Amino acid sequence: MRQSVEQELDLLIDSLNQEQQPKQISNRETAELLAVVRAVKSLGKQAEPSLDLGSRVYSALGGRSRRRWALPSVAALVAGLLLLAAITTWTSFLNRDVVYAMEQAIARLNNYYGVLEVHSKNASGEEWPIQRVEIWSEGKKYATRQEDGTLTVNNGERRWQVRPKFQEVAVLPLVPDPTRHEFDLRDEAKRARQYPHSVVGQETIAGRQAIKLKISPPGGLPYYLWVDAQTNLPLQLQTAMQNSLQTTYTFVSFEPDTQIDPKIFSYQPPDGYKVVEKDPGQLVATPGEAATISKITPLLPLTSPSRIFAFQDRIVLDYGDTTIIETAVKGAFKPVTNSALGTAAGGPLEVWQERLRWRQNGIEIQVEGPRRVNLARQ
Repeated sequence: MRQSVEQELDLLIDSLNQEQQPKQISNRETAELLAVVRAVKSLGKQAEPSLDLGSRVYSALGGRSRRRWALPSVAALVAGLLLLAAITTWTSFLNRDVVYAMEQAIARLNNYYGVLEVHSKNASGEEWPIQRVEIWSEGKKYATRQEDGTLTVNNGERRWQVRPKFQEVAVLPLVPDPTRHEFDLRDEAKRARQYPHSVVGQETIAGRQAIKLKISPPGGLPYYLWVDAQTNLPLQLQTAMQNSLQTTYTFVSFEPDTQIDPKIFSYQPPDGYKVVEKDPGQLVATPGEAATISKITPLLPLTSPSRIFAFQDRIVLDYGDTTIIETAVKGAFKPVTNSALGTAAGGPLEVWQERLRWRQNGIEIQVEGPRRVNLARQ
């Protein structure tokens, strides 16, 4: 049965969306319609319905047509094509276009230097900054430096952390390595391609125009990724709200293919620094990183700690003058001699000098320091 022009054009659009060469075209009318479709496709992300769309398509066609179509007719035809595509294939084409461009841009990326800001938000909408960190990345190697000067490096052969405050170098296991994967550009592009996703808008992020993608992992909660409209590189990541906490990672500065000093990836403990190799703990940026290392899901006060340290079996929240240590519950709760007893979270509370200790949700919590009462109430 002979196909109608509309049916033939629909099949041709499907071929273009799949990056395939269309089959031989049967008539001049279909060929001219396909030329318009190619012109719209060539406009990429700019091909959105607007008053000047006809003019842009007309320019993409070279300003001429065998039938000498009038400009209003071209605009009307394009509007009809866009309406048809919105119902059928245009959305998937635009999604693939953004993700494909991101993959290609990352594949061409040799290295980068960036400044990443991390913020958290709770279920009540309260938001607070977690950290601002510098990142150097080159292939499988990376280095991050936090605001207090702590430098974490993974050169593919070993991983370590230089801690100026303690004058020590902590030698860390290569795995797990949550620092690398919290906002890894290659990982985000791979996930965006594998998972169902859709373009949900455009926003200005850190002064740059970005395309907002909604990514929906099968069996998981959707999260959002913003892609720089100019460089096609990921610019911002917002996790799903989990355990009443949502984290947003934003590159406020990004320099692709820049000059990186190779010494930053060389293991050279500074003179006078102590090297710690046995259960050294790791300074992390988020509770999620701490949970990955310690296998403990931490309970967090409303007041954000200045730093979080994760060990193999415990998490330490540093508030400067006050410290919270959380460990998994083991055995019976045994108060120390001469301590006072009370109740907290439906169980016993130990009060000893400047320390409070109790159990809650399968975690033993110890708070020590002048702000212990205020933080414990939180």
